[in-house]
Amino acid sequence: MANVDTLDLKKTDAPLGAEVVGLDLTKKLSSAAIEALLQAWYENQVLVIRDQNLTPQQLVAFTAQLGEPGRPRMPSQAVRDIIPDLPPEIMIVSNVRVDGKPLGLAHDGEMWFHSDMCYTEVPHTATMLYAVDLPSYGGNTKFANMYAAYRNLDSGTRSKLEGRRALQVHDYKRKERPGVDLDLTKIGNHSHPVFITHPETGKKALYVNRLMTARIEGLTETESDAVLEELFAVGEDPAIVYEHVWKHGDLVIWDNRCVTHARTDFPQEERRLLQRTTLVGRKAPS
Repeated sequence: MANVDTLDLKKTDAPLGAEVVGLDLTKKLSSAAIEALLQAWYENQVLVIRDQNLTPQQLVAFTAQLGEPGRPRMPSQAVRDIIPDLPPEIMIVSNVRVDGKPLGLAHDGEMWFHSDMCYTEVPHTATMLYAVDLPSYGGNTKFANMYAAYRNLDSGTRSKLEGRRALQVHDYKRKERPGVDLDLTKIGNHSHPVFITHPETGKKALYVNRLMTARIEGLTETESDAVLEELFAVGEDPAIVYEHVWKHGDLVIWDNRCVTHARTDFPQEERRLLQRTTLVGRKAPS
């Protein structure tokens, strides 16, 4: 593979997503290639770069070419024992357990649509996943186009919700959508506008998700629940979703400001391990 200043893109059949062909991310990209990659990312929301063979250090180095890498909390001792040189910018996403303890986050099974770090004041703008170990089937990642979701809302709903904010909470352990009975002193939470404007494209996006959005502020619980179910239905419409079937060596980058993602179920007895990096945000969504 050779690095070039112009990108060879293969669009998916969905209304978002493109595969970038011919990049070797073990090598430093030119400034022109980086700019082309960023523009392709803004335009397509999700980029797939296949056939990579990256060390953890090379994954971080590539991430740093696009912006400032985020730093997750300290990895578990099990992770440090197995991957002693793991850079602090990488989070392990895995169902693998060592001595009964999970090696990484987002362990088993299906996961609902969500936007990474939306429960923080300044969410991370991008998430990248690099596939290391994969099950024989399942564990696909679905990406939903939140620009399209906003456009697909009827004008009455848009008018009703314009200027309103939604409470986002970090509460993965629940079996149901977060409710209003949460003790917010014990979990991460922040409110953001229901509709946000992407700072690079100027497009409006729906910014709620089934996994983390607890309520719409200023509405009664009953009203909020009804409106959220309507928004989730529009935001999870299969017509605006790209489902990525992972292959070893895939690196996928997506834009948390205009994309939500979900995971399909997979055999719990089979290994699934991906390395995750992020790009930090500069300002709160607005």
